Amino acid sequence: MTPLKIMKTVSAASFIALASALLLYHLTMSDIFRILAIVFGTIFYHFFVRLVLGIFIDKAKQNRANIMRSWYRIRPWERKFYRCIGVRKWKDKMPTSFPEYFNLRKHSLEELAQVTCQAEIIHESNVLISVSALLGAIPFGMLWFFVLSSLASGCFDMIFVVMQRYNRSRLISLLERQRALPIPPKKID
Repeated sequence: MTPLKIMKTVSAASFIALASALLLYHLTMSDIFRILAIVFGTIFYHFFVRLVLGIFIDKAKQNRANIMRSWYRIRPWERKFYRCIGVRKWKDKMPTSFPEYFNLRKHSLEELAQVTCQAEIIHESNVLISVSALLGAIPFGMLWFFVLSSLASGCFDMIFVVMQRYNRSRLISLLERQRALPIPPKKID
């Protein structure tokens, strides 16, 4: 099952579970159903909002970004950090929502670098969404639950931010080397 299908399935299942828990809570006024409604509501929030935001950013940016903007440039300390956490060893084991976007046979190095910029923005936005879930503790209580779910989902998205930045630095290095090569003269028949 693709990551996108998983997100859609979890969103739908958690929404149904949320509606069921709310109905049972309304009928019984039992705290267990209130807690389950909060849990399923939070799961729904984390998955559905990410899904909608990702689709929105995908449609708005259409994989076009200025890869030279300072936000996307790799800082001097990042390469050492990526080596330290072994990004190269685990990055290919992570899921990709749209593998066709990352196909080197269909896209140029610059296009792939632009895709990594868009994916980074999506995952950075998801981190902010994770933090905003803490606001759920105001009306519902259970601060510990909102902190844990926000922390877990934010850390998960940061893994993808790191991956995109790591991959982009390599793509840009390849692109710069490619552009530095002399263009061979065309043969005239």
